[in-house]
Amino acid sequence: MSFPTDADGFLSQECPSCEQQFKVLFGHGSQEPISYCPYCGHKGQQCWYTKEQVNYIQSVAVSKTLGPELKNLERQIKGASKGLLKIDMKVDLPEPSPPPMETDEAFDILRFPCCNETIKASRHNKLFCIICGTEIDMTISESKKVFLSHKGVDKETVNDFKKTLELLGYAPWLDEDAMPAGTTLERGLLKGMQDSCGVVFFITPSFKDEGYLETEVNYAIQEKRTKGDKFAIVALQFVGVGGALGAIPELLKTYVWKKPKTPLEALREIVRALPVVPGMVDWRTEIADVVIASKTKSTSTELSPEGKAILKAAAVGDGGIMHTRWLGGEDIQAGGKSMIPDQEARTIARWLGGLEDLQRRRYIKDLGHKGEVFEVTREGFEAADELSEP
Repeated sequence: MSFPTDADGFLSQECPSCEQQFKVLFGHGSQEPISYCPYCGHKGQQCWYTKEQVNYIQSVAVSKTLGPELKNLERQIKGASKGLLKIDMKVDLPEPSPPPMETDEAFDILRFPCCNETIKASRHNKLFCIICGTEIDMTISESKKVFLSHKGVDKETVNDFKKTLELLGYAPWLDEDAMPAGTTLERGLLKGMQDSCGVVFFITPSFKDEGYLETEVNYAIQEKRTKGDKFAIVALQFVGVGGALGAIPELLKTYVWKKPKTPLEALREIVRALPVVPGMVDWRTEIADVVIASKTKSTSTELSPEGKAILKAAAVGDGGIMHTRWLGGEDIQAGGKSMIPDQEARTIARWLGGLEDLQRRRYIKDLGHKGEVFEVTREGFEAADELSEP
């Protein structure tokens, strides 16, 4: 028994304990079965069907298992009906309901490196790997900025590093850019450090272990103790005019520091020390006649032209959509218009795909659960309004 997936190939699952839904990508990642809920950590196997999937399984089971047995009983009773005793039995079981349509929820795509498993889920402060149950602190997982600690007089030099790191795909944290006006400096520094996966100390002869720089050193060591290998302290000792060296703060002497001879060597040390890596190397978007690898699967793919046409026509009318079938053909009616221009198999498939696109996005609702009568939802009308805007 198979179920349709969303536009990215993910299938919905539901925790029997907390009843929250997530999505998995079968055939990829770990070969082990799903054993934990990503939200509450509930442990179990073969228990992750959604309510809609369970209803579908039950309807198929009744039709495929119970149906033939009742038909056989009907034949036996009719065969035994002789003479004055007449017994009649008629079995009329409904056809199984169609499999539940998979919708494109506004989930984030998350990957658990421990088991190489990728899921779609809502972000929580903590999540559990669905295979091994490892608890992940998402507040740490999202802390991927790079805190740049420096003396004010070295701002121009540090700004050059910031721009280069941004080009590489990092998110540098620099006090003057990162803190909104009115933020208490110490609170701003603490929040910046907590949101980071590492701190780079630019230790020039101007750098003094006092005042706010002393505070940054203390905050950095506190984060290192909390996050362990998920936080790096990168101390770079620079040579000033006349060969003068910046003084390494006492608290940082227990960590390895480097003495780069050039800015390029300093940049290499930063990239090598950080626990996060920049994005994959690929062609620039303006380069023609090349293939660009997708960095991540989109949670909301572009609505097909057929889906747009059906939605716009239905929204202009009364919001109703009819899907009719007859011997040798099919049609979709929206806003009083026939949407399928001809009865070629390829054409019909495109327009039925457009109808499915609208269901996945919850832009339309199946009223009879037979795939025949639909109505546009609130989200559908809002999407139609956006499509109509110039």
